[in-house]
Amino acid sequence: MKLFFDASALALRGYTKAGVYRYGIELLRHLPEALPNDWELNLHFHFFRRHHLPQMQDVLQKTGDLPFKCTRLHPWLTSKFGLKLERLIGQHDLIHGPFDRVPDSHSSARVLTIHDLAFLRAAEGLHTSWVKELTETVPPSARRATRIITASEFSKSDIVEWLRIPAEKVSVVPHGVSPIFKPPADPLVDFKRLEERYKIRPGYILYLGTLQPNKNIEGLCAAYHELRRDGFTGQLVLAGKEGWLFNEMWDRIERKGHDEGVLRAGFVEEEDVPRLYGNCDCFALVSLLEGFGIPTLEAMACGAPVVVAEACSLPEVAGDAAVIVDPYDPNSIAEGITKAASRGDFRNQLSKRGIERAKNFSWQKSAKAHADVYRKALQEVGKL
Repeated sequence: MKLFFDASALALRGYTKAGVYRYGIELLRHLPEALPNDWELNLHFHFFRRHHLPQMQDVLQKTGDLPFKCTRLHPWLTSKFGLKLERLIGQHDLIHGPFDRVPDSHSSARVLTIHDLAFLRAAEGLHTSWVKELTETVPPSARRATRIITASEFSKSDIVEWLRIPAEKVSVVPHGVSPIFKPPADPLVDFKRLEERYKIRPGYILYLGTLQPNKNIEGLCAAYHELRRDGFTGQLVLAGKEGWLFNEMWDRIERKGHDEGVLRAGFVEEEDVPRLYGNCDCFALVSLLEGFGIPTLEAMACGAPVVVAEACSLPEVAGDAAVIVDPYDPNSIAEGITKAASRGDFRNQLSKRGIERAKNFSWQKSAKAHADVYRKALQEVGKL
């Protein structure tokens, strides 16, 4: 059985630090052991150019040097203009499009992962060209897919409602959390490294992710401003790359004076991310829309008290191991952070519940569930 995995997005620099990148890499690391021995997994990188080579090599190194093929065609050509995939790479039994699009094919089973529908539900927080591209390609990909995978019941509900896809066609497969995320063994040594590299001081509130409007950075900074007015002296650390519409967003934050005390740490080395989670007083993810929210799990696994927005998938992922707040109300966010970060029994219990909650999620379990969806898709097209 030949499987085609569209890994193109993993070689594009814009994806390299996002949650969907983590999903792609971890899935490819664990899929080979989840699939039957007689199944062949092949990667495909399309729209490939010379400047993509270092990132592609990094992907192959991280995923165990799986077989791959490169083509120079535009990544949306097959879905946009109906070019059949067999014309490009030969026959495969199953195609998995893990990043919101799946190419057309004559006879292969087609599995599509849709991460969220932000381009429909929260388009104002994304670049217009990106919204246009996804609006043109995701709905037809969803219609042509044999099976659809998404990471939360929230996203499944969106797919059924917004794309008019039958519920039985959509499988919920939660993401996992890597074993590198665990409470710090030596907090003092870990924190010294954070202080030297990123100028972080003790007692900080952490956000880690892409810095863009739909992540509600403005609401978080407004809440932090309220905390400072009430005497809070710790930093708000914003770690991650600048995303869509960052400059316009940050201008608004600065005009309101909500940038005072905020440290933009920028890109954080992968080896430092568990340290960053494990030493914070509180991790806050108060996005207006999340299809899953991988950082929530990672922070909990590291023992960080977590605050999440009541909107979207985040309460579903966090369960009873987080403080839930209204993302549209800075006072609610501020109160949640105060509750989670305050020293005492509640904070300790929240940390323990988070560690236990995160144990329910693993990439091995996620890969096995993906393999089950592959089998269902193959059965539906008569290939298994």
